[in-house]
Amino acid sequence: MLLHQSLPGGVRLRLPQRADADGVRALCARHRADCDPELLLRFDPRDRAVICATAGIGSAETVVGVGAIRLCRGAEPEVLIADDQAVAGALRAALAARIVSRPPAPRPRGMRAALRRARRVSRT
Repeated sequence: MLLHQSLPGGVRLRLPQRADADGVRALCARHRADCDPELLLRFDPRDRAVICATAGIGSAETVVGVGAIRLCRGAEPEVLIADDQAVAGALRAALAARIVSRPPAPRPRGMRAALRRARRVSRT
């Protein structure tokens, strides 16, 4: 998923924005879900992925789904709330794709590598 992905029926998956706080709060209230919209919208993209589903209802864009997942192998969505089963399925697939497409973490450089580099530099 780049910046957004359009689905059939006018639903769009995209990264959350600070302006989505009221929409996420209303979505959680509609589904009686116990979640903190502020925590969903303020996240470390190296650690978690959060995706909003929005639809143009009338002249406004309304949040119709939200999902969050930790970016580690085998993770399941921590939060998955949607007004429609099709939107929930699209959110689940987009979140799973974020885990699969995540590049591997850089290999930590240990003390041995630093000592080898220091020896090479001192020989010259």
